[in-house]
Amino acid sequence: MMCASASDFAWRVGFEELVGTPDAVGGEVLAPEERFECWARFVFLRGGESVLAGRLAGRQVTVVTVRRSSTTAALTIATTTRWQIRDKTTDMVYNIRAVEPNREKPRQFLDFLCESKT
Repeated sequence: MMCASASDFAWRVGFEELVGTPDAVGGEVLAPEERFECWARFVFLRGGESVLAGRLAGRQVTVVTVRRSSTTAALTIATTTRWQIRDKTTDMVYNIRAVEPNREKPRQFLDFLCESKT
């Protein structure tokens, strides 16, 4: 799973922050607002018990790899609970579950472990 060339990053994705607005009963309604977009690579996971359980529930576990930048590096696991990734081609939305540097090239790329919304 090496990030070898620019052609690996063939999907355009948008990073959306879930922004809260007050509703009529004093609660908060979360609505996505796109903050930035970039090119990404998708690796769809197969195999583990949690991945198989997710498939049975209609969710796909995916690793989304993007180039490290000041914008993407600011997204840590503490801040990603209110963020999601939208695939611009398919309009599929993925919840971010974990963020970590890419294993092969940690200074160049970030990996986002994501789960598709049902």
